[in-house]
Amino acid sequence: MRPADALAAARHYLRSHPEEFSRIIRNAIGMRVGVPLAAFRWLAAELADNDKVEDVEIGAVPPGLRMAATFDLMDTRVRAGAVLYIDRMQLTGEEMRIEVRLEEVSLVPIGSKKSQISALLITRSLDLSRPGDLMQHLPDIPNFIVDSHGNRLVIDLMRVPKLREDPVVRHVVGLMTALMTLDGIETEDDHLDLMFKPLPSGFVAAADAIGDHFVVPVLSRVQKVLPQPVRGGMRRMLSLIAGGPAR
Repeated sequence: MRPADALAAARHYLRSHPEEFSRIIRNAIGMRVGVPLAAFRWLAAELADNDKVEDVEIGAVPPGLRMAATFDLMDTRVRAGAVLYIDRMQLTGEEMRIEVRLEEVSLVPIGSKKSQISALLITRSLDLSRPGDLMQHLPDIPNFIVDSHGNRLVIDLMRVPKLREDPVVRHVVGLMTALMTLDGIETEDDHLDLMFKPLPSGFVAAADAIGDHFVVPVLSRVQKVLPQPVRGGMRRMLSLIAGGPAR
C-alpha cells in the first residue's frame, strides 16, 4: 500500500461526503477526532489477502465496534465476529494500557467439511463467551497481553519490544500524553470518535514532561555535535534541568 493511494482514497471520500468538513469543525470544538469507518474498511481491503480473508465487516454498534471476517482456521473455513468495546485506557511514557471487552463472539463453520474445530463449534463444546479465559490457556500468549479473564483483555502496547526499546516513541508518547491524553474511544454515526482531554495531570506535570521528553533529549543531541570546550557548560545546564547538582 502506497501513501499516495491512501491520500487519493481520502480525497475521493471527502468529495463524496462534504458533510465531513462540518463534522471535523464540530469535533475540534469538542476536542474529538472522528475517523470514518469507511477508512478502516478501505484499509482492510487493501491489506487483507483475498485468498485467505473474505467478507470483512466493520460497523458501528454504539459505543462499540462490530468486526467480522471469513477465513481458514485449522483447515476449516469459518465466519468469525465480535463486538469490541474499549472500556479503559491509560497512556503514559511508560505504558499504553487498553482494556477491551468482547461481546457477541461467534465462530461459525462454513461448508460441510468435518474437522476437529468444526466438531467443537457445532457441538458448542468450545465456550466463546469468555475469550479472556480461553486466551489464558493458549500457548505462546503475546507479552503485550498483560491480563485476560472473562470477556476482557488488557493490552499494554509498551510491552511490544519495538515500541518499548525505541527512545523516540517513549519521548513522543510521554510528551503528548502529558499535554493531551486520549480519554475515550467510541463509535457514532459510522465513525470512530477519539475523545481527548487537555493537561490531564495539570500544568506542573506538563512542564516536567516538556523538560524530560523534549528539552533534555534535544540538548543531549546538540551536545554531541558541539566542540569539546562547550560540552562542559552543556553538561552543567543539563544537570540543572534534570534537577541534579551541576558538574
